Amino acid sequence: MIVQFVMFGLMTSGTVLVLERKSGALQRLLTTPITRAQIIGGHMLAMVSIILLQQALLVAVGQLAFGVDYMREPLGTLVTMLALALWASSLGLLIGAMSKGEEQVIMWSLIAMFLFSGLGGTWFPLESTGPVFSAVGRIMPTAWAMEGFQNIVLRGLGLSSVLLPAGILMAFTALFFGLAVWCFRFE
Repeated sequence: MIVQFVMFGLMTSGTVLVLERKSGALQRLLTTPITRAQIIGGHMLAMVSIILLQQALLVAVGQLAFGVDYMREPLGTLVTMLALALWASSLGLLIGAMSKGEEQVIMWSLIAMFLFSGLGGTWFPLESTGPVFSAVGRIMPTAWAMEGFQNIVLRGLGLSSVLLPAGILMAFTALFFGLAVWCFRFE
């Protein structure tokens, strides 16, 4: 559920850039020596903060109300949460950088959410699918986020078990961040 709820945040991340573009706030930044990467990076920090807060709430409810043992490996849980937040915010900002209006943000966010969630194992375990679907699913960043959380909660593994999934999420983060900076325009 954590990974699925994070995917809902794509619209928020993307809409921020579109609204600032429409209001003229981004054009006012032209008077400063700030770069496109710094603008995307600043927005990313804000979105990561929101996503981390959302995840912390879900982890707390899962731990306290449902007995899901995220805190068996708190550092591993935090690493996975941080990597997931960075990836999702970079994807949302890429969507915002590419979109001309709020309608496009909504459309691309929903497409990304359904594609990454449906294929990446957030709706059903990839282990229960056929080999082709499972192989395609393993390409999705959401599958790696699921892997990190499952290594802690289901498999009882430690911090080292989340380093590969977090690293792959960070590679996707770098890709989407770079694309967002490249696509971003002040106008």
